[in-house]
Amino acid sequence: MEDRSDAAVVREGFYGDYYEHLAEEDARGYSPELLISRADKHKQIAASRKPGNPIVEIGTESDRSVVYIVTDDMPFLVDSVNAELVRQNCAIRLVMHPLFVVTRDRVSNELVGVSRVPSNIGISSGDTAALPSVAHLLGDGDNASHMESWIAVEIDRVSEDARDELVSGLQRVLGDVRAAVEDWPKMRSKALEIAEALGTISHPEQIAELRQAQDLLRWLDNGNFTFLGYREYDLINDNGEDVLELREESGLGLLRAGDTTRQIQHLTDAGRKRAREKRALVITKANSRSTVHRPAYLDYIGVKSFDAAGNVNGERRFIGLFATSAYTGSVRNIPIVRDKVDAVLRNAGFPTDSHSGKDLLGILETYPRDELFQIEIPDLAATAMGIQRLQERRRTKLFLRPDIYGRFMSAVVYLPRDRYTTSVRLRIEQELRETFQAESIDYEARITESALARVFFRIRLPRTAELAEVDVPELEHRLMRASRSWSEGIAEVLRENRPAESAEVLSALWAEAFPPRLPRRLRGRGRA
Repeated sequence: MEDRSDAAVVREGFYGDYYEHLAEEDARGYSPELLISRADKHKQIAASRKPGNPIVEIGTESDRSVVYIVTDDMPFLVDSVNAELVRQNCAIRLVMHPLFVVTRDRVSNELVGVSRVPSNIGISSGDTAALPSVAHLLGDGDNASHMESWIAVEIDRVSEDARDELVSGLQRVLGDVRAAVEDWPKMRSKALEIAEALGTISHPEQIAELRQAQDLLRWLDNGNFTFLGYREYDLINDNGEDVLELREESGLGLLRAGDTTRQIQHLTDAGRKRAREKRALVITKANSRSTVHRPAYLDYIGVKSFDAAGNVNGERRFIGLFATSAYTGSVRNIPIVRDKVDAVLRNAGFPTDSHSGKDLLGILETYPRDELFQIEIPDLAATAMGIQRLQERRRTKLFLRPDIYGRFMSAVVYLPRDRYTTSVRLRIEQELRETFQAESIDYEARITESALARVFFRIRLPRTAELAEVDVPELEHRLMRASRSWSEGIAEVLRENRPAESAEVLSALWAEAFPPRLPRRLRGRGRA
């Protein structure tokens, strides 16, 4: 029988504050004794901590483990911790994230008091406007108070062998969060400083996208970009080869480490060809995924620097993640993107208020937003017109675009909506993986009332890959075969190999004779 006194304790004082946001349906899955034990364990771990130094410990219960974290409050903590746990294949069962005003002895850093955050402070660890929250809030004689995040994540039981790797991974992520948060104001200032400097360049008429670069940097600073790292490079010729040389001590955020010594970054063939182009902007995806906020590939925004003669002499590089507003706002309100959209609409020649003009604008508004930032205008125009010509026809169509540095391949696949399932998506993904020897593939599916579904794939290419010509029609045919049902496949093969009347009879007989999930070797590969 439940101990009512323990149940009451969980709702009072420190325990009540600790479990303030525990949903009732989640609480019913745990005994009050266990909840009290976990809160006490967390408080014990937090007993001594120097501000600036996070604590990560893993407690083990009968069939599960609990990751306990005590750290200064900052944005992105929970998202970043969860992403690292997922990366290390830890199944997350429950997340607790109490936020406390903690009082510690100024000398010993021993815990003196713990209390819930007063409602009038109004700071949330998920609020990017609260970046200074890592600072002390209060001082009282020998004690100092500041905000701390206590995170407890219940996961499947962790083996002894995996424990050290998990702790070190979480410590690394917490360090990355701190670096990004501490340098956030400096990175924002850099964006505005560079925007102003671009207005003083000699011979601005010789440099493409100069005004767009200024507009973009100001737009990024206006809450549309999560700044995570910054570095500066000089473009130099080293033994006959153009390379980027790190400007020492220019790194901020995730790029602040290792910038105190001379470093040379060699460029890919594609990078060398573009290094001295008189274009102000380079927008692409970085090689690595973010360890802060969400585990997507980092957005890379390079702003070139120019000498007095207007020649390229370096690059200022921001890495981070576009904010939600960059994906939900109209393309007409986003620098760089709006210019590309206007160019495509203008080149198409449709009146803006015509059916075709509105239809084309709708295609551009809903096109994968990351692609709009990166794609060149001719490629965007060809793709948008190709999509428009599809109309509502039930067919499979593929559009490919290589990254300018040859690190990624983007694939936009349209297919009949009623064919789209997880298994179909996985079969298409496998065809793409084999074609490009992909290291990894991310996807984004869009299904509306249209007769066609759209799946966008970002394909990470091998580091040593050399982009060869891809037989797009042949690959498209393979994707069509991967997406068709058994009944469609058997009907097609029979039509190719039997007289029309016989094919119709056999198709009716065998169309529903097998389950939908067939071995890959049987999906329309044989002969009737």
